[in-house]
Amino acid sequence: MNDSKFAETPRFRKLASAALLAALVCLSGCSTVNPASTLPQSSLRSFKSAYVVAHGGNSADMDTHMQEALISRGVSVRAGPESAKPADVDFYVVYSDSWRWDLMMYLKDLNIQFYEAKTGAMLASGSFHNSLLHSFPNAGKKVSDVIATMYGEKPTD
Repeated sequence: MNDSKFAETPRFRKLASAALLAALVCLSGCSTVNPASTLPQSSLRSFKSAYVVAHGGNSADMDTHMQEALISRGVSVRAGPESAKPADVDFYVVYSDSWRWDLMMYLKDLNIQFYEAKTGAMLASGSFHNSLLHSFPNAGKKVSDVIATMYGEKPTD
């Protein structure tokens, strides 16, 4: 069978469709807000005041996103350096964010932990990881989505 006739066969069409589907799966970017880990005895909804350990500098926007996500859940929030952590809050928030460059800066990873202020025990943790074939996510939305999972809510994406 010559090559031009093979291209018209149902077998070729199935192979071509399978190859196209495989290529699309491999090339599609995927990012994940991972399910949060929350200690069973902790009820985050009962905590009404928090302190965000601020990074400032290049992460100043992330500091703000953390505060906004908590305020939207009825939490009174203050922020500043770890050394100024007040004793009169219910919990404090620690996070790490990493960014990469690909035509523009994009959020690669985000890890957030909540700790009880009095004992230092971890209450909850959540994370977001962008894939190798990444997207350019809205950082504020990803912060909100991760914190949503920490409160047992479903992320919006």
